[in-house]
Amino acid sequence: MNILFLSTENPYPPDGGHHLRTFNILKILASWHKIYFVGFAQDKSEFKYIPEIKKFCETVDMYKVNETGYNKAFFKLACKNVFSKQPLIAQRYFIPEARKRIEQILVRHAIEVVHMDMLALGLYKNVLENRRVILTNHNIESLRLYRRMKIEKNILLKGFLLYQYVKLKKFEQDICPAFELCIVVSDYDKNYLKNLCNRDNFAVIPNGVDTAYFKPVCADERKNHLVWVGGMTGPYNADAVDFFLDKIWPVIKGEMSEVTIDFAGGGPTKKLRRKAIEDGSVKILGFVPDIRPIVQEASVFVAPIRIGSGTKIKILNAMAQAKPVVATTIAAEGIDVTPGENILIADDPKEFAKKVVYLLRNDATAKRIGKMARQLMEEKYSWDGIAKNVYPLYRNF
Repeated sequence: MNILFLSTENPYPPDGGHHLRTFNILKILASWHKIYFVGFAQDKSEFKYIPEIKKFCETVDMYKVNETGYNKAFFKLACKNVFSKQPLIAQRYFIPEARKRIEQILVRHAIEVVHMDMLALGLYKNVLENRRVILTNHNIESLRLYRRMKIEKNILLKGFLLYQYVKLKKFEQDICPAFELCIVVSDYDKNYLKNLCNRDNFAVIPNGVDTAYFKPVCADERKNHLVWVGGMTGPYNADAVDFFLDKIWPVIKGEMSEVTIDFAGGGPTKKLRRKAIEDGSVKILGFVPDIRPIVQEASVFVAPIRIGSGTKIKILNAMAQAKPVVATTIAAEGIDVTPGENILIADDPKEFAKKVVYLLRNDATAKRIGKMARQLMEEKYSWDGIAKNVYPLYRNF
């Protein structure tokens, strides 16, 4: 079968949650079908990875989109979007050159099914004519933006985010029912979107983990040592790190002054950079190509995420390495965990700190929780197992 694979990003290298899911689904589909890939990138440096995607695809086309953040091009687009009914994320990806190329591929290669990776590409639905289209939702995009808006302190930015939330929620309500099938990453997301859109055209394909790659190994564990994993250039991880340093870290240090923590991920926040200078027990590692050794040597993996949506692959990876995880409710959202058995959950900063300290002081309990976490990953979240559900879904669609 010929599949047109539309992606908001170049998923190579598979070094983050979004990339990992997209890359693994791409590999699964490419093992059975011919793939024609059209993707987007914020930075032209990502174009150098096109040959890696080409290994799985018949053709690969990549288009540059405006980089997010505080820059002139994105600010200009945001200002223009004020007068549009469409949400900014959808308008940002709708590029004339990409539309023309998609139309060419549809005709030249007899495309039978279109895989649309992310709601942000929804405006291309009208270009796809009568083709069968599967939309994959990594998150509940409107909920993700709403949670971001709720904690924003800058009143102007808060107003802008509220305006975008209203448009994005309407877009989500209108566009999801227009697809024959929408894939989501958890039952939570399925039930939420089904109620929002008033249509039951959602199927669950969970985020997964390569359990042969992320696995526990015999290695020296650093006593009373914590680890955070995740790039901090985006607002969601940045908020988690600053929240941890402001509200949780002081409580942990008050209980156990000998505790240390490593932050693995690019783009450390200003608060983290200052803290690392002031406090020798806080270390910034920057981007780490292979995070497995960093996670393996930690006593506890922390995920104090307050905003966002979808399942967090960083947590799946850590659990696959049999690491005890302390997470917020939002961080563990969509993962079929049992608090107290294979993970510890806390939203209150003092309670979060208390549970971290508890695991550090009770090694046997920490090891048991880590072992049960690994078992859950093997049973429900291995990509090998997930692939068995992906194959018939696309074949029978």
